[in-house]
Amino acid sequence: MERTRKPFFSTAVLAIAAIALVAGAVGLVSTRTANAQAGKSWTAAGATGTIDDDSLTIAQFKNFAVTLNAGATGTVRVRYNITAVDGMNQYCPASSSTIKTRFRNSDNAGGVARLRYELKVTNVLSGGSTTLYTFDSNGISAGSSFTTATATPAIDFDWAQNVYWIDATLFRSSAAEFCDLGAIQIWENAGSACP
Repeated sequence: MERTRKPFFSTAVLAIAAIALVAGAVGLVSTRTANAQAGKSWTAAGATGTIDDDSLTIAQFKNFAVTLNAGATGTVRVRYNITAVDGMNQYCPASSSTIKTRFRNSDNAGGVARLRYELKVTNVLSGGSTTLYTFDSNGISAGSSFTTATATPAIDFDWAQNVYWIDATLFRSSAAEFCDLGAIQIWENAGSACP
């Protein structure tokens, strides 16, 4: 006697597979949307910079920040390469960008501790460098806790012809003071929509 296969099992498996594919596609689309919204800025933790050779003996990466070693005094120089990400060039041209800086500085006057950095640009064809924005911790905050400063300078990022980087200096002349760079976040926030 010949047995016949009942199509129920294979139909049920195909239906479940189809539902799983649809659910996966929906999840993929919503994940891409969430990632695109979350990925619209360039970010760097302080601990991702490149410390100058002259500063290696007094600087350290601690948790997410760059700071001076315990008991050390002097000036630390750190550089960060800014790379193109979705939100860094979303306007053609941009009329404004947002820069958020997470830091701590226990000397509000800057006499014994100070964080300063410059956002610079170099044209790959003509060379040279120009400072587009300067951050200075003086007068912003004094204390032992991290704080965030927000600025909106008129910067239009043009990745077709330029390279961008941050040149930071952390200074303290008293080992009892704090001077730490925790993170920097940058994105274009206003301008004409790109075609």
